[in-house]
Amino acid sequence: MSDLARSRGRDPVDLALTAAALALALVVEGGLRVLRLPRLSRLLGVPLDTSAQREVEPAAPVVVPRWARRRLRCARRALRHWPFGDSCLRLALVGGCLVRRLDPVLRIGVAKHDGQVRAHAWLEVGGVSLDVVSADFAPVESVRS
Repeated sequence: MSDLARSRGRDPVDLALTAAALALALVVEGGLRVLRLPRLSRLLGVPLDTSAQREVEPAAPVVVPRWARRRLRCARRALRHWPFGDSCLRLALVGGCLVRRLDPVLRIGVAKHDGQVRAHAWLEVGGVSLDVVSADFAPVESVRS
């Protein structure tokens, strides 16, 4: 298979991973409607971390294995056209489940942008965020279970 075909997502492995991410997105969507977030995230292997954020060296490199980057890319591709929106929470839950061998945790943060409070969800591995946007958000440190 050519590099061009792979880059367009026509690689059979990418297609299979994207299909798996879509199926998982259905489970996540249903779970978000019937379960509390801490329970759903635990069931998916991406526990919600509401502990005080650890001080991590700002320049600490996040070394994400190639297989995990591929799975996260397929999760983004699957949710890009999701009819319920490609919210960061859904992406973090689906992507985190696909890379759960890395022991990711789910973080939720809030920030005030243009006078409005906004929330964001992201994954952390080893105390380091996999999402550069997360730096703009203050992590929520307690959630009722």
